[in-house]
Amino acid sequence: MKKLVLMALFAVIATQVDAQNNLSVDWGNTTNYIAHGRTLSANQACFQPGVYYSFNNGPTVMAWFSLPYDRQFHALDEWDIIIDHSVNIYKREQDWNINLHGYVNYWYLPVNEESDKQNYYQGMKYNAGIHFPFMLSKSNGLKLTTGYDFYYYHQLGRDMNIRAAGIHEFLMKFNKSYKKVNLEAKSVISNNQGAVDNRIEPGWGFFSQHLSCSFNIKAISLRTGINYQRTLEALEPTGIDKDLLWFSLNIGKSFKL
Repeated sequence: MKKLVLMALFAVIATQVDAQNNLSVDWGNTTNYIAHGRTLSANQACFQPGVYYSFNNGPTVMAWFSLPYDRQFHALDEWDIIIDHSVNIYKREQDWNINLHGYVNYWYLPVNEESDKQNYYQGMKYNAGIHFPFMLSKSNGLKLTTGYDFYYYHQLGRDMNIRAAGIHEFLMKFNKSYKKVNLEAKSVISNNQGAVDNRIEPGWGFFSQHLSCSFNIKAISLRTGINYQRTLEALEPTGIDKDLLWFSLNIGKSFKL
């Protein structure tokens, strides 16, 4: 299986050798690392750098990290390798489209102090989704997107007490563009089938709202956001994930190769 994956990856790379690909670096910061309604940093601020290599008309390969600024929480460090791909069904320019996307994510936590069998955590996360972007007004640069995403977690190794299960998320977002500025307002509601934590009972996990602004200054992109989550009954037993507010700031730069 590993050989087949490597052969497929090399085949993709070989077809893209002569294409103009893109390399991006990102300096991310967040006041709380939230994923699917749960804080993965014990409510600590994190530095979240990333390196992204995008093949022309192909997938994006990413190396991404989350590192709490307070190093007393170094056990919550996370390293990720992700292969992501997205395609629009209709290639011609029109007011609406259908977007299919997904990714494969290997995640690794280098510290596991709770087990005498494995001194680290590791696992896989998969995503598959469909979005429906619709241009409400070309003259005003206003777009509406609705969509559905499915996520599935499972551990690799043993003695990590991580439950394998899925998460269903439904979203609606508005984007407004003006020259080099993009404003986004997004709402997400999530149904958690008991993923990761054994305390989570299948049911509605959270309802969240996100506001962000991004713009370019020459070759540098800036993005800032404010986020609020109303925790619902499925996640309430975890105790730490109740009604969260957090902020983010990302600075990125891209290079054509």
